[in-house]
Amino acid sequence: MLYLRFVFFLISSVSVAQIGGGSTFSFLNLESSPRINSLGGYTPIVIDDDPNLALFNPSLINASMNSFVSLNYVNYYADINYGSIAFMPKISSKFQILSGIKYVDYGFFEETDEFGNIIGQFNASEYLFSLGSSKVLFNEDNNLLNIGLSTKVALSQLYTDFSLAFLIDFSLLYVNSHKRINTSLLVRNFGYQLIKYNNGNLENLPFELLFSISNKLEHMPLRWTLSFQHLENWNLNFENLNQSEEILTEGKANFGEEFMRHIVLGLEFLITKNLNFRLGYNNRNRNEMMILDRKAMVGFSYGFSFKLNRFKFNYGRSLNHFSGPVNSLGITTNISSF
Repeated sequence: MLYLRFVFFLISSVSVAQIGGGSTFSFLNLESSPRINSLGGYTPIVIDDDPNLALFNPSLINASMNSFVSLNYVNYYADINYGSIAFMPKISSKFQILSGIKYVDYGFFEETDEFGNIIGQFNASEYLFSLGSSKVLFNEDNNLLNIGLSTKVALSQLYTDFSLAFLIDFSLLYVNSHKRINTSLLVRNFGYQLIKYNNGNLENLPFELLFSISNKLEHMPLRWTLSFQHLENWNLNFENLNQSEEILTEGKANFGEEFMRHIVLGLEFLITKNLNFRLGYNNRNRNEMMILDRKAMVGFSYGFSFKLNRFKFNYGRSLNHFSGPVNSLGITTNISSF
């Protein structure tokens, strides 16, 4: 009941939120964790020692992440590179703070005059700094209720234009260990643009309301996660002029088609303690990015992880477009073990 009241409050508060080019600081939607990328772009709802999950959803912050550090790198399209670092210092078993830094490097560009003459070069980049923590509200009889909060500062330097924004992520986590079901409600990127690119031009931020549920099967080494993305905006359809008239455009989709645009499915095959395989499907990505005569596996993703000595290596491959996949690499370790 608490979930439903919270959802209705947020929907009524941010019903004007937009996606798909309707906001600035869009790099906040880029995910650098190979594990999350391989699961369709959304984190599984599980309490373990992976700080990348808690960087995405602060209610997943827990004591098992103490002293863990994670480095991630993604080779994106058009020579764009981005990555992140997450670290949780060991403070105490009852209080944890997770810190994170994300960067996007757009590379160097040639600067020209009005006649096309090269007069120099410039660089463009964006950064995100975050601090998060969680608190147990209830833990009794195989039931756990967590609350998490992450504060974030985003910086953007695009040639001579600079912008700064302050944002928060807020989430609730409910765990039923008896039925092995975890659910979470996450508010992402709720904030305000403190310094605008242009004076008087206040832009929207990439707000998102997300609900996720995960379940570890009792007799199979499999965990599935079902996420419902962008609940703040029911209609995710749009008019794609690159598609034929057979593709439904805005206003023509029925309830089922609109509902499926919100679905993201992730599967983790827990082969052994040190070896996992992953598979994901993002239906919205497939509908928006596929080409009719070359649909291929657009919208799907996969990856794996393995542990070698003190290091866990992660790899993710997202098939975002027929032109080529996006590969992400990551390494996680407990620095207190050295």
